[in-house]
Amino acid sequence: MQDASPWSRRGFLRQSASCAAHVGLMSALAPVWAKGLRASQEQYPVVSREPWGRIERIAEGIWALVSDPMQDRTTLCNGGIIAGRSGVVLIEAFGSEAGFEWMASEARRLAGRSPTHVVVTHYHGDHTAGLGAVADLGAEVLATPVTRDLTRGNNQVPNPILNLATPLDTIRPTEIDLGDRSLIIVPRRGHTDSDVTIEVTDPTVVFCGDLVWNEMFPNYVDATPSRLTQAVTLMRASAAQTYVPGHGPLADIVALDRYLDLLRHVESAARDAIERGFTSEEAGEEYRLPPAMRDWTLFSDVYFARAIGAWMKELGRP
Repeated sequence: MQDASPWSRRGFLRQSASCAAHVGLMSALAPVWAKGLRASQEQYPVVSREPWGRIERIAEGIWALVSDPMQDRTTLCNGGIIAGRSGVVLIEAFGSEAGFEWMASEARRLAGRSPTHVVVTHYHGDHTAGLGAVADLGAEVLATPVTRDLTRGNNQVPNPILNLATPLDTIRPTEIDLGDRSLIIVPRRGHTDSDVTIEVTDPTVVFCGDLVWNEMFPNYVDATPSRLTQAVTLMRASAAQTYVPGHGPLADIVALDRYLDLLRHVESAARDAIERGFTSEEAGEEYRLPPAMRDWTLFSDVYFARAIGAWMKELGRP
């Protein structure tokens, strides 16, 4: 691979900080045995499988996409489909228009009708690059004003799509009534300055966006670390049956507790680095994942330094 490639180490470090860049470099650095999501990670019946990911049926009318960016970057991020009597909600716009169009076609196949709504959890390109395909679908796009404005900066989405988006309240939850089912869009912050989660009951399922990563070290590039931990702690309080992370296999309460342990471990490492007078780079070189997460070995120390640096910045250490 030539160094000019957008997925090379140097090219990545020059790129805008999207989660897509994160998983791109992660793929380049991952050991062979770690590439691809293992069948043993499947939590529910698989109703569709492609090189870029699989769709698992969580319950009647609720499906989750678990993307496999190690194999194919068509969708890149996780997402989902929630269907009710009067509408179908597609969660995320994914990493490409082809990925979005595939998920929309899967919604038609599984739910019997085209998506009526598209909810975007945050602005990063691996969650929004497919928005250009929404115009042909005619679905209502919902995003916070911050997400809408920052997505424009990705230079990937035609402005008319975003201009027509319905702004989500950044203070109070928004309900979407699907007739026989409602879902609640909850405003949160932590991974970016404007995240949302999508939550349904019976069974309780939380689509977390990139506030939660499972078996993948999270991207702190736009994170406010204390708010990230707070947001995940609040989601954990719901004791949901299933958490759909932004990346990685579906999670349960045990997996969410493990992820919270990781967030606290990073905070501890940052505080220790400040006390010892380390830079984030020095601390990142020294950092090791907790023993229970030794199989989370898909990353470069660049990500450790970035996470520790985010905490140092919040704590007042440049």
